[in-house]
Amino acid sequence: MADTFDNYDAEQRAMIDWLTGRSPDARHAIAEDLNFDFAEDVFEWILTQPDCDLATAASYFWRAGPLERLEHPDTFEEDNLTIKRLVDRVNAGFYSRSEIFYGGQELPKGEELCSWTVEEAEELREFARAHEASDLPWTLPEALVPPFGHRAVRISDEEDPDKSEELRMLFAGLGTGSGLIAASLIGADPSPRRMPQPAQQLTGGKKAAAPSGSAFTPLYLYIAFVVTGWGLIYVFDPPRHVYTVMVMCCVQFGLMTCGKVWSGMKRKATNE
Repeated sequence: MADTFDNYDAEQRAMIDWLTGRSPDARHAIAEDLNFDFAEDVFEWILTQPDCDLATAASYFWRAGPLERLEHPDTFEEDNLTIKRLVDRVNAGFYSRSEIFYGGQELPKGEELCSWTVEEAEELREFARAHEASDLPWTLPEALVPPFGHRAVRISDEEDPDKSEELRMLFAGLGTGSGLIAASLIGADPSPRRMPQPAQQLTGGKKAAAPSGSAFTPLYLYIAFVVTGWGLIYVFDPPRHVYTVMVMCCVQFGLMTCGKVWSGMKRKATNE
């Protein structure tokens, strides 16, 4: 892996070293909380392990916002290449292990299936029908459409970010639990606040999550990100390259936010 890591080399190596030898369940729980922007190589490592669970692949796929990336291939060219590699592995039967229950990304309490994930799957099918499949970078693998799997994630205490200080520090180095910018970039100490509980909170094969109450929630989060990010930069006066990273993040997150708000408004209109 000497030439694999281009960004956040030490942090990504540290997380992969920690994950090496862990169970597919532990890798799944970690992948669900990893920050997409600072752990690209960690995700790639997890998703290419021979015993990677299908639920882990599905979680990554739906978290990535596949419809938006398919609709704007020029904007998300690199993301589409990553998704295509994942889709190719799914279609080739690489993810033969399918034990962990997956019902979608945001399960309302007491339900086993995320309706918006199912809706986005249908939108992906419609998009493929409206375009020549050969002109698309990839199409939806039906194997990733929930629900599937039969049990909750099983992890030990040392694989629980709420109980493992070592794991909290590893997450912080990759931009999770210490703000939206990796602590090592701005020379700041990681925040001591609690990490979000990963997938071990699943009980009986269900993941409880409150559904979004407003289509504009992504916009509010984006505003919070911009204010917090530039505030940290102002306070810590980091190296100049951090400014470039922040501008790139603002642009990309801005595009993603517009897509999320638009999708949320369409879902609300459909439900009404």
